[in-house]
Amino acid sequence: MADQKYTDSDTYQREIAEQYKKRVSKFPVDTVARAIGLLGLKNVKSQDLHTATVGNVNATYVGSTIVVKINDNRNERSYFSNKFISDKLSGHFPIPRALAYDFFDKTEYEVLVMERAPGTLLLHDIFDLTEKGQITLFEQVLDVVNGLFSVTFDHFGQVSDESRTFSTYTELLKNEFSGYIQIIRAQSLADERSVSMIEEYFYERVNIFDSEKPVFIHTDVHMGNILHQGSTLTALLDFDSALKAPKIRSLIPLLGFIHQPSQFVEGTKDFPKYKGKNFHHLLPTLKKKIPDVFDDRFLLQKLNLIGIALGVMWISDNWSTDWNKEMIDTILSKELASDNNALRHSYHGEALAQ
Repeated sequence: MADQKYTDSDTYQREIAEQYKKRVSKFPVDTVARAIGLLGLKNVKSQDLHTATVGNVNATYVGSTIVVKINDNRNERSYFSNKFISDKLSGHFPIPRALAYDFFDKTEYEVLVMERAPGTLLLHDIFDLTEKGQITLFEQVLDVVNGLFSVTFDHFGQVSDESRTFSTYTELLKNEFSGYIQIIRAQSLADERSVSMIEEYFYERVNIFDSEKPVFIHTDVHMGNILHQGSTLTALLDFDSALKAPKIRSLIPLLGFIHQPSQFVEGTKDFPKYKGKNFHHLLPTLKKKIPDVFDDRFLLQKLNLIGIALGVMWISDNWSTDWNKEMIDTILSKELASDNNALRHSYHGEALAQ
């Protein structure tokens, strides 16, 4: 949410790097190749696969022509949303085509195999592009985002999880928020007074989402999930955490990318080159390409509440004790806004003011 001094420290970066090592699942490439073979892709050899090098909490393997995601957790689907949107839109927008998908049927894993799209990750060369080049590419990314909006639903929830659906976005947010708060209390990740203050603020206001409509939302649009060749977008990647949610939810990663891109590379070798940088010149393009979202008179209030819910989620994930403390302090001091003037000094208020 707000700029965090601790996140800029070497101590924090080392802490997050160690957490990635603990949390990222790893599989022998022989296992990955065998699983692919069981799905009918017989020509892939283990020596042709290597682990994706960009920080990711999901196990991803790359070959010359394919990308593979694999998971051994039977309790939830992590990758189905990639196949879902591929089947819907890959022939119309630069979205990787899903070649095969299995959830513990033909294999002992959840496995997603996709075509490998050509191009370079924007993560690696965005600073080599001119501002005009960045804008041109960002416009194409937003064309895809608008295309995703064309996929509508009759309920809210995670695209990959049909077991939990909600009739309103308010219900979804309440359900998620209460789960995070329960974890925070159970693990004593914050003091009770702070938790109660955040709880009270959130529940008093969250009904503002009662009339929203659900569409397909990519929740992780940033430079690490954009492939391009020169000024041409070749693929928008990684739909793992896609939601059936209102359009406004798409602004969370997009504004994060514009206002504080370093948050997407914490704990990786790329953090130093993104530290303190921003792409504020992309904000007018964002407003131009999805104007109906910005026409919402409750825009800032809604972003504030979604941001608080996500901040509470990260605290419950407990990546860093010191960061948790700073996030709690930031929510209490900047996000529990008493009026519209105070909201302008919140994280999203400052992001929109650029």
